[in-house]
Formats: sequence, C-alpha cells, structure tokens
Amino acid sequence: MTGTTSSGELNTMSEIEMSLKRKSEDVGWKYNALVNPSNVDKVKCKLCGKVFSGGIYRLKQHTAHVKGNATPCNKSSDEVKKKSNKACSRLCIKQPPKPVN
Repeated sequence: MTGTTSSGELNTMSEIEMSLKRKSEDVGWKYNALVNPSNVDKVKCKLCGKVFSGGIYRLKQHTAHVKGNATPCNKSSDEVKKKSNKACSRLCIKQPPKPVN
C-alpha cells in the first residue's frame, strides 16, 4: 500500500520497515526489529512476533534459548539458535547465580 502524506513524503511499507531496522551488522537484527524507531529498547522477534523491552541483548537470548532474561523463541531453528548463541556469548557476560539465603 502506497500513499502520500500531507507534506508530500512517500509513505510505503518498505520505508516503514527500513525505519524499524537498525543499521548494524549484528546478527540480532536479522531476526528482530524495532517496534518504534524512537525507542530502541522495544524490540520485536521476526520469528514469533513477541515484543520485548530490554533491547537486542534480550532478543538474542530469546532466539538463542539462553535462560534467565527471556523466554525461548518457539520458532527459532537450530541454525538461528547457534548464530544467536555465538553472538550472545561474545557480548553476554554470564554471571554466577545468586546464592540462596
């Protein structure tokens, strides 16, 4: 669907999609997209449609099935899990579990 705004700007789905895509080579953006370009902490999984707060870090955990901060994506393939896990392990510092008192 293509339309024109009152200011004469072209408003197409591809322009909207591009505004929600980050200009980054991070593998996380291959499987996820911004919900709102002005809020980089709200990210949506392209595989299952789930929306998260916490940015791309949490979504990489979601697609990689890393337990703790995000529920696992029920639509991520083994290949997606492997790529996301590799990207996550480079950036994610695994903290030891908190002691139980």
